[in-house]
Amino acid sequence: MKVFTSKLCTTLHTPEFEFHGGAQSQHYECPERREAILKYLESHSDSFEVTEHVEDFGYEPIKRVHKQGFLNYLETAYDEWILEGGHPNGVMPSTIPHYRLARLGGQTPTNSLTNAGEYCFDMSAVITKDTFKAAWNAAQVTLTATKDLVRVADQYEKGLAAGTTVSREAPPGLYALVRPPGHHAQSDLCGGYCFLNNVGIAAQWLIDRPELRQKDGQPKKVAIIDIDFHHGNGTQELFYKTSNPLYASLHGRDAYPHFTGAATERGEGEGLGFSINVPLPRSTSDDEYVEALEKLIQEHIIPYDADYIIISLGVDTFKDDPIAGFLVTSEAYPRIGNAIRKIGLPTLFVQEGGYCVEKLGLNVGGILQGFLGKVAA
Repeated sequence: MKVFTSKLCTTLHTPEFEFHGGAQSQHYECPERREAILKYLESHSDSFEVTEHVEDFGYEPIKRVHKQGFLNYLETAYDEWILEGGHPNGVMPSTIPHYRLARLGGQTPTNSLTNAGEYCFDMSAVITKDTFKAAWNAAQVTLTATKDLVRVADQYEKGLAAGTTVSREAPPGLYALVRPPGHHAQSDLCGGYCFLNNVGIAAQWLIDRPELRQKDGQPKKVAIIDIDFHHGNGTQELFYKTSNPLYASLHGRDAYPHFTGAATERGEGEGLGFSINVPLPRSTSDDEYVEALEKLIQEHIIPYDADYIIISLGVDTFKDDPIAGFLVTSEAYPRIGNAIRKIGLPTLFVQEGGYCVEKLGLNVGGILQGFLGKVAA
């Protein structure tokens, strides 16, 4: 499996702290996460080919899912924050415009202190001096991997047609090892460690490509499966009113971000029925999680008849994750990867959460090895 990454995913965006559970704490979305995963991948070079080749796709794919005002804010927030006396750790909102706050005068933000609340919904998405560069880099790495997904998918389909590829039991897979993650980032809102929605940007890029259109002129279909412990409110918001891509999420019930991800959230208008949410209790075991995933695949992913699968790959489902977690053990992750492999479609894995650094490489590697039809070692 080819792995796309960049050393900038380690060196950029390094906040010293966040606020968690009412207290100042370490910033769990740390550079060591990428290093732990990379160490595992490089120790299994028979399965993984790591490349740091990154193409620059520019601003256009990002602007297809994010609003210009929000992008302007991300790019300039830190400098303005420092000029106005903000703490050098990074930009954090001190006041967030709650939906019941009576904004009777229609006030709009006038400085970085108020913009932070307007464009961020929590205190974990700390904007440092190089956060925008880091998020930009993560998006470009993901797009580079997405472009290669098109190439290997084309080879795969030609092989099936020619009979040189035996069956759909060994579909091509690629992995974008990026940070910061993206699935909590909405069209004009950051939060949950996320600033630009890497998976959303990738999905929209595939849908937009004119050369990928079907014979009837329709775009290729994309199915996003979010297996992070936390609901991907951002990805859902981006595509809530459209039927392509399909968004499906398995996540913790009553967990962060707390106000999204109910089973009743099914989309609107054209998108009705194309947002699928499966909230699970924290007591969910290995067998229960895999069964829920397999049911989701059989009832929603297979019937959707997608051309590409994109996986929001979070392993904060792990039982020892410091800020999340079901009762899922490391032994479950190869089974999860195998369930995704059985869909039989070209698949891009994009890194999201997972904060137990000690087991992060093993758990991410387990999913990827399972997709390859191997057992993680």
